[in-house]
Amino acid sequence: MTKQVKVSALIAALLASTATMAAVDESRMHIQGDEHTHGLTVSGQAHEVVVNNYGECWENTYFDKNNAPVGCGGVAPAAEKRYETVVVEDVKRLQSEFLFGFDKDQLRPEGITTLNGIAADLANANVQSVRVEGHTDFMGTEKYNQALSERRANVVKNYLVSQGVPAEKIEAVGLGESQAKMTASCQAQVAGIKNKAKKRAELIACIEPDRRTDIRIRAAVQREIQKVVE
Repeated sequence: MTKQVKVSALIAALLASTATMAAVDESRMHIQGDEHTHGLTVSGQAHEVVVNNYGECWENTYFDKNNAPVGCGGVAPAAEKRYETVVVEDVKRLQSEFLFGFDKDQLRPEGITTLNGIAADLANANVQSVRVEGHTDFMGTEKYNQALSERRANVVKNYLVSQGVPAEKIEAVGLGESQAKMTASCQAQVAGIKNKAKKRAELIACIEPDRRTDIRIRAAVQREIQKVVE
């Protein structure tokens, strides 16, 4: 009886050993190379990476995760980033009182400082075009306001050109009072004021947002193309 048990145990051990060897053999990574190539232990004949019973690759002293296969602890290569060129527009809005003063077309010192900074930004080679737009409020005749807006726009344009902005990239237009938006609300706001001088002063202050110079800048920029997740 004892002899039969020993034989059975021996047979079981041999079967287990055979199964383990088969499992290791089946779990070899089919990656060609030698131990210097990936820093992984490879089989002597097939030159395939050997793994243990837990599916782990056998590393050696040459192992480098930057060169090893991803399945053996290697680092997956970073996805290549793709870019596209798009044209964007930025608008710099400057109040006319800040640049010129009420009903004036000569640049003020603080306005010059601001334009110096804008001129430096426009030196970027990616800038494609610049459009200077002059705007006025509704006070005065339409003809007068149109001429004033044109003068102001050209003053800004000429100053930017003097600071190095290419003349071929910049244009100036006067839009007069055509885009004045504060007229009705401001007139209603001061309607109850009896004193004419105070009423006029309050109205001028209220419609200040309509007196402005807009600098529209179009520039080409590189933008990363985002991968669409399905």
